[in-house]
Parts: sequence; structure tokens; C-alpha cells
Amino acid sequence: MRFGSWEYLVEVQRRTNADEKYRELAKDEHDSYTLVLEPEPAKGVERRIVVGFRVDGGEISEIWEGERPTDFTLSGPYGVWVDILVGRLGANAAFVMRKLKIRGNFLKLLKGADSTQRWLEILRTIPTEFEGVYARDNLPGREA
Repeated sequence: MRFGSWEYLVEVQRRTNADEKYRELAKDEHDSYTLVLEPEPAKGVERRIVVGFRVDGGEISEIWEGERPTDFTLSGPYGVWVDILVGRLGANAAFVMRKLKIRGNFLKLLKGADSTQRWLEILRTIPTEFEGVYARDNLPGREA
């Protein structure tokens, strides 16, 4: 599945909502997120990808494409998102190193580090195709 596609988002929602450990870790979360993957034309990533989702009590209750007002907006170059997803860069490290720009309550975001880590583990189970030079990092996926 192409990273950031509608098909990918549907699978993210399905696998996340099926994961008991994530639901327990995120049971107190009721927040919405916009993720902005900025293009890197020199690396073969031509378009900006904007997706969003809402977490309610440990489940993704809604997904969407495009921008809308949310509690958190996280934006950064496509390659930074790939590095986080494949495990080369921790999400919190990306925040602290300012590789991702954040709009929203930074401390609240950091408080959810355990659920974020589990979520990334879930995402790594999804067969994922990256664009441009990042295709070298495609994830084969596996059942969660």
C-alpha cells in the first residue's frame, strides 16, 4: 500500500483498532491529528500528503485526507516520516530535534509516548510502499 494513501489509512485504522495493547495505552486519549508529509522533489517525492485521524479512548474513530482543524498538526519532510516509521528515528527525538514541526500541546504529545511507540509498531506490520529514493525502505508487512 502506498504510504499516505486512503487504502493505507483504512488499514492503519483497522489494525490500530484491533490492537488490545494500543487501546489500553491510549484509553485516555481523545485528540485529533493532522500529519503533513512535505514533498522532496529532488528525492522523487513530488506531492504534499496531508492526512488526519481522531483517537477516542484508544481507537481511531475517524480518518480523512486533507487539512482540517485538529488538536495537533505534525509536519515535516517525507523522509523524516519514513525514518520514524522504519525505526531509524524515534518520534520523540524527531520532535525534540525539530525535524517535525508541531502545532498543539507539546507536553501532552510527549506524555503519549508509550501509545505512540506501540502505534509505530503496529504501522510497521502494514505492507508499505514509499515514494522516490525511499522505495528502498519499503516495508514487507505482516499480520498484526
